Amino acid sequence: MSKGLASMRAALIAAKQRVRRRPKTAVAAALALLVLCVLLLPEAAPRPQVRGTGMVGKGTLRKEFSVTGIIKPEEGAEVKTGSRFTGVIQTLNVKLGDPVTKGQIIAELDAREQKAECLKLEATLRKLRAELEIAEQTYPLQIMETEALMASAKAERDYTQRNLKRMSSLAKVSGVSQNDAEKARQAAEMATALFAQHQTARRRLEAEYGLRTAYLKEAIAESEAELVSADARLSYATIISPMDGVVSEITAQEGETLVAGFQVAYLVTVLDPRRMELRMFVDENDIGQVGVGSRVTFTVEAFPDKTFGGVVDLIHPGPEIRNNIVYYRALVRLAPETALQLRPEMTARCNILVAEKDDALLVPNTAFKWLGDKRVVFVVDGDSVRPVTVRTGLAGLSNTEVVEGLAQGQTVATSLDLPTPLPKEWLQ
Repeated sequence: MSKGLASMRAALIAAKQRVRRRPKTAVAAALALLVLCVLLLPEAAPRPQVRGTGMVGKGTLRKEFSVTGIIKPEEGAEVKTGSRFTGVIQTLNVKLGDPVTKGQIIAELDAREQKAECLKLEATLRKLRAELEIAEQTYPLQIMETEALMASAKAERDYTQRNLKRMSSLAKVSGVSQNDAEKARQAAEMATALFAQHQTARRRLEAEYGLRTAYLKEAIAESEAELVSADARLSYATIISPMDGVVSEITAQEGETLVAGFQVAYLVTVLDPRRMELRMFVDENDIGQVGVGSRVTFTVEAFPDKTFGGVVDLIHPGPEIRNNIVYYRALVRLAPETALQLRPEMTARCNILVAEKDDALLVPNTAFKWLGDKRVVFVVDGDSVRPVTVRTGLAGLSNTEVVEGLAQGQTVATSLDLPTPLPKEWLQ
């Protein structure tokens, strides 16, 4: 190298001397020699331009993946209530956002016709019950009177029959006239017939008593059933809250007609804000990493600086297909204090924890590069920047564990421009 430089110096001196003799030729020769010098000088080694750095350190690494979720009321936490009754809304006792309690009257419909029907059925029922009471009191008395007549008729029958036997015996010995014997026979027959008549009357009264009371009891039961049905229809005119919560929707106002056809006409929706759940849509490629009990953190745009948490309570067995992509729905039931801060249909950005490791050697994900088929990290040491092949372990969203190749405290490049072409030794 020194011999080459000496030769160039000698050539330059000779050129200067020739310049004095031939200026134009000398200038051209000097330029040619300058270009030759540049070409003969050794090339400087290419260096990457470091734009940003990070530190290799130890900490807790969480392997997570991100999914999208929606805040929804739990099943049964949002109930629509209304009426199977068609009528004008007389009173509406709540406004949107009002708190309500279970059993509280929300609205009442005009139900004058139904009330009149109930009053009519109540009157009919009272009448039937009174008739049954009269029947149960009078028929036994009539039966008792008939039995008394029967007893008297029986005694008369027995007497006349004995008298007939006596008169018949006397007639054989001419103790009485034939006319007296005939009168005794007629009296016995009349007494027997009268006794039979009273027996028939008693049986008739007993049969009437049984039939009448049975009919009245059946009529009372039917009337009671009709009254229960009418009361039920009347109750439809009063709309009550099915649970504790807040009014989240009202579909009509006072004076409007609520029309119920074959289905219930809904008027008010009641929401229990303490019972919310996070519904996450997990891609079919990731669902194998999720199970009941998996820890979840999420944020919503309404509270961008606040992180909420929970665990997976249920994974739906059936898929949900969106835009030809298969998802599975995972549910996270939220604690009441968390649910009260959120609103239905909020979009959530969710991170599902797959694995966690303490005291791991961490490197920012942006520090990893590929040189050919090797995964490397560029270590910065003063003015020196060199690639180091590493072996990685657990990977997180921001950092990755390095199990071989780096040490705690080293500085690595997180953003850099690589030279072109790459040095050959980097690719070896």
